[in-house]
Order: sequence, then C-alpha cells, then structure tokens
Amino acid sequence: MYGSKAYSFLAMAIICTLLMSGCGGKTPSNGPAALNISTLTLPVGAIGDVYREGLVATGGQQPYTWTIDSGTLPPGLSLTTDGVISGTPTTVGNYGFTLRVTDSQSPVKAYQVGSTSININPPLSFPSTPLTNAVIAVAYSNSVVATGGVTCGTGSTPPYTYALAQGSGPLPAGLTLNADGTITGTPTGPIGTFPFTVQATDCYPTTATANFSITVTGKIQGNYAFSLTGYDQQGQAFYMAGSFVADGNGDITSGVFDRNGNDATGYVMEQITPGSGANGQCPIPGGATGSVYCVGRSGVTSGSNLGTMVIVSPLGTYTFSISLSLISGSRIILADPNHPNLWGSGMLISQGQSLSGISLASGNFAFGAYGVDSSGNRYANAGYFITDSSGNIQSGSGEADTDDNGTVQSQASLTGNVSAVDPATGRGTATFMIGSSTLDYAFYVVPPSPGKLALNSLLAVQTDPISSSVPVTLASIVERGLASGGTTLFSNAFLNATRGNSTNGDLFELNAVSNSGGTPVPDISLGLGNFDGNGNITGYTFDQDNGGVLTTPSQNNYTGTYSVVGTTSGRVTVNLTGVANNPVWYLVSSNTGFVVGTDPEVTAGTFEPQAVTQPITITSLFGTFYGGTTDPVLSSVINEVQAALVTPPPPPGTGNGTLAATYDTSGTTGVLMNQSFAGAYCLADTTDTCPSQQLAQSMLGRELILDSNGNTVGILYIVSAGASGSTSATTKVVSLSTDANPRLTAITH
Repeated sequence: MYGSKAYSFLAMAIICTLLMSGCGGKTPSNGPAALNISTLTLPVGAIGDVYREGLVATGGQQPYTWTIDSGTLPPGLSLTTDGVISGTPTTVGNYGFTLRVTDSQSPVKAYQVGSTSININPPLSFPSTPLTNAVIAVAYSNSVVATGGVTCGTGSTPPYTYALAQGSGPLPAGLTLNADGTITGTPTGPIGTFPFTVQATDCYPTTATANFSITVTGKIQGNYAFSLTGYDQQGQAFYMAGSFVADGNGDITSGVFDRNGNDATGYVMEQITPGSGANGQCPIPGGATGSVYCVGRSGVTSGSNLGTMVIVSPLGTYTFSISLSLISGSRIILADPNHPNLWGSGMLISQGQSLSGISLASGNFAFGAYGVDSSGNRYANAGYFITDSSGNIQSGSGEADTDDNGTVQSQASLTGNVSAVDPATGRGTATFMIGSSTLDYAFYVVPPSPGKLALNSLLAVQTDPISSSVPVTLASIVERGLASGGTTLFSNAFLNATRGNSTNGDLFELNAVSNSGGTPVPDISLGLGNFDGNGNITGYTFDQDNGGVLTTPSQNNYTGTYSVVGTTSGRVTVNLTGVANNPVWYLVSSNTGFVVGTDPEVTAGTFEPQAVTQPITITSLFGTFYGGTTDPVLSSVINEVQAALVTPPPPPGTGNGTLAATYDTSGTTGVLMNQSFAGAYCLADTTDTCPSQQLAQSMLGRELILDSNGNTVGILYIVSAGASGSTSATTKVVSLSTDANPRLTAITH
C-alpha cells in the first residue's frame, strides 16, 4: 500500500513538471480547490503600442500574488503583484518566462507556476514596395501589404484592414482598394500617374499610412490596321492603309502599308522599318531610326491619353499624333513637325492578337468609298458584293452607285474577286469591275471582336495609277453576315428608328464639297433620320455647315419616303420632299449603312442607330472622351485629335455643363501640339445658341459646344450612352465644327 502511494505521488510530480506548472502549497481536506493559472497564452504586442493584459488564476484562496519565477518580460513591460502585465514594448523578439502565482492560504500558501511567452512585433508599417503599372482596358490586380503591429486572426481573417486615408487622392478610375489590401478592377482612363495614401489598421487598433502611386498607360500591343486621308500643300490628296505589330513597349516590330494619291508620289507599297528598344518613352527621343510609339506625354495633364507614333519606311518618316480610345477605333493625324507640308487624319483599329484563319470567301459585303478623280474633283461610291467559295464575285452578285463630281452612275454591275488574307499582316487584294472601270485595291482586315465588330471589316486603298477613267479612293468594306446565296433578305423593316423608342433615330454623318464663288469648300452635315419600318421617313433633321454658313434643324426638317428596292443588295432609294438630288443608301444591317449622293457636291458618309435611353438630359453626358477628325474632304480642313474631359454636369434644367480638352492639330497652319480648350455645353434641340432657359431634356440628343466667350463652336449629337449619368464604355458622340472649314469629329470613351 505504501508503495502504491509513493508511485502515485511520483507520477503526479512528473505530470506537473511536463505541464510546466508547479504543484505546491497545502490544500486542506475541506478547503478551496486546487490553484491553477488560466492565462498561459498571451497576446502579441508591437513596438510603440501600449500593452496591457490581466492574468487569471482559479482555485486556491484569494487574493493572489504574481511574480516572475524565471526568464524576463519584453523590455518596456512589467508585472504587478496583482497580475497585470503592462507597458510599451521597445524591442522586437519572442520573450519566454515562467509565472508564479501564490494564494493566501494559511498557514501554508499554495502556489502554481507556468511557462509562457510574449511575441513583440515591429511597429505597424508599410515596406517601400512600388505598385506595378496598370494598362487601360486590361484587368489589374495588385496589393498593398503592411507588416508588424498587432495582427488579427488567422485563416480567412485578414491580419489588417485597409482603406484610403483621409485626404488621399483617388485611385485611377476603374480600380478599387479592397479591405484586404488588394487593388482590383479594369482601368478606364485617363492615363497618368495617380498618387494616393493608404491607411492600414491592425487589431490593437493602431493605424499606419503610406503613400503609393499607380501609373496608368495606354495599350498599343498586337496587330493594328490603320488608314489615313492626307493632303500636301498643293492641295493634292493621298490615301494610306496598312498594318503593323506593336510589342506593347513602344516598338513597332513589323508592318506594311499601301499609299496612293493624285500627287507626284502616286502609288507605292512599303515595308515598315522595325523599331528597337524605344521603351515607350514620351516624348519619343529624337533621331528615331525605326518605327516607335508612345502614349502619355510628359508635361500633359493626366487624362490626355494622347500619344505619338513614328512610322519609318524607305519612302520616308511619318509622325502621327494618336488619341487612344478605350473601346473602339482610335484616331490619328499626320502631324510631323519635320514635314509640315503633309497632313491628314485617319483611324487606328486593333486587329487582335491573331490573323490566322480569316476567309473572305462566301461572304456578303457592303462598302462605301470616297476620293478624287484625275482632275482632283471629289468622287464617291457605295454598293455591295457577294463572294463565292473561291472569293470570286459572279455576275449579278454585286452593284455600285457612283458620283464623280456630279456625274452619277446608278446600279452599275460589279464583278471581280477578293484574294486570300495574309495571316501575318491581314493584307489582301481585291479587283472590282464597276461598269467599264476596273478598280484595284489593297485591303487590311479588322477581324470581329467581342462587343464591338460582329464580322470582318476592311480598310482599303486603291492601288491603280490615277487616270481619266480611274479615280483614287479610300474604302471601308464591311461583311454583312448574310448568306452568299442571299437567303436573308432586306426589306423596309430594316429602317425602323422612331423617336421616343430606345432607338431614337439613325444618326447620319455626311461629308461633301460644294463651290462657293468658284472656290471648293467643305459641306458637312450631321443629323437624325426617323423611319417607321413601312417606307415612310417621319423626320429627317440635320445641322449643315457649308463653308461657314450654318443651318440648323429648324431650317433642315424634311419628311418623305424610302424603299428597300434591293432585297439582296440592301439598296435603298430615298425621296425627301423638296430635295432635288436624293441620296442612295446601302444597308449593312438594321438602321446602319453607307450613303452616296447623286448631287454635284458628291455627298458620302454613313448612318448608325442612335441608341440613347429616353429622356436625354444634360446628365446623359460626362466622362473622358478620346477621338478626332473623320474623313477630311479638303486640304483646308484642320485635322485634330483630342482628349476631352466632360465634368459632371448640373441637374437637368439648371445650367450648362463644362468641358476641357487637350488636343493636337495639323493642317495649313502647321503642327500645334498640346493645345488646350475650356468651354461649356448645353442641350439645344434646334437652335444655334443655348436657350436662356436650359432645356430639361432633349428629343434629339443634340448639344451645343461653347467656347470661353459663350460662342457656339460645335454641335454635338449623342450616338450611344447608358442610363442618365452613365460613363459606360458604350458612350459615343459625334460633333460638327461651325467654322469656315467644318469637319466631323467622333469621340468615345
């Protein structure tokens, strides 16, 4: 029996030792429970954070007395006899020690010991880690990371919470700082460097702040097609179409273009000289020996999204200004200070990352083209064609309407062929026999892209030497998605835009050249057509600037009829009441098509649906827009690319909105870079001045642009927009300048 008791006592002593707790004191047979320490796991501390933690014991006889049996507390902390560890830690480390608690029993006090530790972290702070650049329209993900301090839980609980500090600048538009420190989203622009301050909060709670910045760049990477309408100082026109591959870092690695005109150079096809090691520096360093580009110039306010592209070829060096749109075709102008005798305007469109597998065989296409004849007079055409499985256009599978300086050819037969597409460049060739004329083209394919182009489109330039029977033109060709056999037929129902529906009308963008006292001047129109789907034009209103003579919808307001006479061709005849020379339209799809005139002014252009949710108010338009001049008709037109910031406007009916723009121009005045414009805009359905009582809403989506003196310098129509106040990526506007050399400008987000 004594041996059993001795064994039990020894076992108990071993267990107490393993638990690192003392089993001491005397507990009377009918006295208090055994003395135990409850708090042997102590919270983390951090340098500079006040620390206070009470120790807890159970059993025995209170009051208790606490002491350090061995080891040391973290520097800056102390233990009171009543069991409170407190102070402000001063040194990082993990500090182990043994606690002793003694009760108040008499005559023998009970005691308990236990080993524990306190970990002291560095103070809460941010390491100096820069954030990576963001690219417009590309998903972004990065994190700010704090260290030290008193971290929170484990597992799914983040150690800190993050937020923008009070007074911080905003993140780039489209990005969000989440509570876990991640920065996510898709930048929408503008470009530039955006500084901001982040505050991290730990579980103490203590806060720490740090300054960060994210630089947003515009993306030019992959395959691109471009086209340009240009002029020289003698007023001779030339046209370009081409493609190139950009590496995303400022170099154009390969490319080709075709160029033709009624100037001394005529037709040439050139390979683009690759760039090397440009690194996207803006401005581009002088003396470029290859083709390079950049977006976002130093010295230009963030939001400009303007850039420069230099294309070098054996023919020479071309320097372009770029306004990089986020969602659609970007605009370019030829703005070369080293060659101010050449200028022009065009577009730059992504071809995506791959051009393999594109076929234009067994396709149904509509097209529109404009240019000049051998005498330098304006020429335009529009039409359609259908290719068979070999790319041939058979007799009866194509037609075109042409207008050469007022000489009209209606429904001329069109035959010919379309070649295969080079998968490296997207380039191909086509031959069209229109009536008795043979027109040869080089084209560059822009494949369909999600949410943008539904089918292939082609930027094409004519390659024939100009002659008395052959003009030189720049063409836009769009695949219509109709079966080559014509099983999908057009009808009057394809024109069904009625004001008051979600589609308010079709927006017409028209260019022409008229003579004023024997001098050619630009004749530009912009307006809306409304159609009932049954052959009636219920309204056709537009603004027109004929060499500086402005007329508005109150003066240009027509009705009439239309007829889709070509169920396979999509050809539409028009009869506007009181109009002598009515145009011809070729449909691409519902409420979308090409226009060719039958008038001496040689009207040409396009129309598309105006998809704007009613009612249209002044708050329907704000955000940052990028764009430039479209299809300049004469050398006198000043070409422009711009970035316009339209600030959040006042509530409807209470006042004008404000806007500011940074822009480049080229033309007869030479090259002007980084110009600025500040003005206002207002809703105005029919007049050329802002109404004294601001309109609460508009039926046309028409607005006037005012300069700083309140003069009307442009007329703007909203083509598409989201709900009121939206800055969605669908927003697009087209404006008409009101000067003596008017032009159309298309801008989008």
